[in-house]
Amino acid sequence: MRTLLKRYHRNWKRTRANKVYEQQAPYLDGFARMYHVHIRKSAGTSVNSAFWGLAGYSLKQVKREPILVKDKYVFVRNNKPFIEDGRYFYGNSHMPIWDLKLPADTFTFCMLRDPYKRLLSLYKYYLHIVALDPKTAYSQEPYYDTLIKQTKWLGQNFDEFLELLPRKHFSNQLFMFSETFDVHEAISTCNGLNRVYFQEAFNEAIEDLSKVVGISLEVKKERSFGKKVEVEITADQEQKAREMLTDEYLFFNAMCAQHKKS
Repeated sequence: MRTLLKRYHRNWKRTRANKVYEQQAPYLDGFARMYHVHIRKSAGTSVNSAFWGLAGYSLKQVKREPILVKDKYVFVRNNKPFIEDGRYFYGNSHMPIWDLKLPADTFTFCMLRDPYKRLLSLYKYYLHIVALDPKTAYSQEPYYDTLIKQTKWLGQNFDEFLELLPRKHFSNQLFMFSETFDVHEAISTCNGLNRVYFQEAFNEAIEDLSKVVGISLEVKKERSFGKKVEVEITADQEQKAREMLTDEYLFFNAMCAQHKKS
């Protein structure tokens, strides 16, 4: 019964979203919608929250909902049919861009991060997930059930983490733009986006996105990991990780050279 009610509610929201979209589109000058290629541990959630905030949504309210409708805004996330359908203001997901067929009039962008720093952040994130109390974890992490399963890749130490983490997560930035982890293909695909931003220049990215939508985006620090996770990584471990990330660094450095402002 609960499943049927949930399905009915979602279909109702989809119908309402379509009506709102048809009344409001196009949202942007020259584009009908925006799509964020959300790379894990690259400040993507903060970017998403800034957009959801335009409709007054907080991260806790969004939870795992694939479609959100409020006022003139329609948001979709982590749902391939909804994303490819195109009837929304802002969409995002962790899906590789090569696995999506976005409408031609979509403004696309991503946020990149230094590969080693991103990997270390993911390691600390999994340690944070393990430390959560299962009874209250969902209030902090809506995807806790999925994340706690992924913590099996932690192993007993950082060395084991480097060996256990699947490549699509290890070199996630490269994988998001090439199914075969081909550096040249990833560069070409990423260059097809309308904007390529970098986490170290996060504020500049938000300023530029605000200009794109014609509305000032406000960044709120909603996600908190509580006590800071401290880890000890030796110089040898860091060097090993960086060597394993060689291809992703080739991709990342090429994007830096092409898109960073001088």
